[in-house]
Amino acid sequence: MTVRSDFYQIVLRFPRLFPDPAVFEDPIHLANRYLMGNGIPREKADLVHQTTDEIVPVDDRGNPSTASGTAKYPFEGRTILAEYMTNANIHLDYADFGTGLTPSDHSRLWTKGKLGGLRFELRESNHQAQTLNIPDVSELYRILKERATPNTLSTIELDNVPERMFRAGLAYIQGRLRADAKADGLEVEVYAASDLSASEKAGLERRLTRESSKSTIFVILSREPVSKSELTVG
Repeated sequence: MTVRSDFYQIVLRFPRLFPDPAVFEDPIHLANRYLMGNGIPREKADLVHQTTDEIVPVDDRGNPSTASGTAKYPFEGRTILAEYMTNANIHLDYADFGTGLTPSDHSRLWTKGKLGGLRFELRESNHQAQTLNIPDVSELYRILKERATPNTLSTIELDNVPERMFRAGLAYIQGRLRADAKADGLEVEVYAASDLSASEKAGLERRLTRESSKSTIFVILSREPVSKSELTVG
């Protein structure tokens, strides 16, 4: 199946970047939280999948930012003394899988310039339409559901997906499968082969009697809670 998405690469510049949890806590969902905080409904924000999983502030030359000083900062209803970085830039990459927001909408939302208690400016915003060729997720779920007695294991190959979009494609597939499984009262787990330990990957490969690749995604569907460790025994 062909899935259309919009890939965004943005740079946020903070005059003073404090260690605010809005930025550094659960960083993989920073874009989602920001969009919801600016009026985008949860069901739409869930269609945004961020590929930047670590926040690494850099200065204007691209070097890692360092603490510039300390200052008072409002945090959770009180004022604390905290270190800050001056003119720190944060790079975020994410994919939009059908929110209905246009590139102009995305830029407009980020130019609001407030994240938690921090002010920033949108320094760069790049957009590229991206088409992904992936297996039919609905058909895969239907087949897995028929075979889940009580569980079943299969794979999806994303070898035709650009490397920079792999994580977004993985998250999109995971979201679709989890929504279908939840509606049927089933459990689903999705793992990228590259995220597994050698022993975990070998155990799943034995179950499938075939080797995986760096573009392989393992999918476990069960009528009872199950994990990869339970399927790799033996």
